[in-house]
Amino acid sequence: MASPSTLTCHQFEHACKALVAKHAHSASSSLNTVLKGWSWTEHPTVPGLGYLSRTSLIQGLARISDSDLLEDGIPEPEEVVEDPALAHDTSAEYLTCGQSVTFSPTFQVPVFYFTVHDRNGSPLMLKEIMKTSLLRRHALPETQVTSFALKQPNSQFPLLSQGDHPTTGTPAWFIHPCGTACAIGELIGEKITEAGAMPDPVDYDEWLNWLETWFMVLGNIVEL
Repeated sequence: MASPSTLTCHQFEHACKALVAKHAHSASSSLNTVLKGWSWTEHPTVPGLGYLSRTSLIQGLARISDSDLLEDGIPEPEEVVEDPALAHDTSAEYLTCGQSVTFSPTFQVPVFYFTVHDRNGSPLMLKEIMKTSLLRRHALPETQVTSFALKQPNSQFPLLSQGDHPTTGTPAWFIHPCGTACAIGELIGEKITEAGAMPDPVDYDEWLNWLETWFMVLGNIVEL
């Protein structure tokens, strides 16, 4: 690797393909559940623009109105139902979540893109996405929800924003990669210290380990 905190496009592609092969038929575990179901999709015409993708179901609530929101735009938290017999809320529904992992040549790290649609195929607004099971609310303190972004105070970039998918060109939400290299660098750095040597720049297993570490970091914010 050029740096323990980043990947090249070539390393990203090999890591993704290795992850798909490794977890396609692996035994069930919490980590494997996060890493199962992904497939590698090539760009139809441009080499180097392939990406990981999968579709999953997430739990959400019926479409919300402004009366359901707090003053800062964040949905009112739901009351926890202790009785299993009362847990089947008729307002709950399952939503289709399209997920993909692309490579950012600017930041030299993977980027998580996603879309969320209701049963009628309509995309959810960000304030509605905040009421689903996709984002870990406890990991998003002091955030401001707007129509197009999830912002944190004193941060140069929004944590979550909307843009075109870099390969398909379709609108999607994405976790901004600005802090990814720093977070991964700390974790990989600890492993380097323990091992007493830098990773081999041509070791495919090291690239896969890097990507699995990235998924672990992403899992602190996104319920995968």
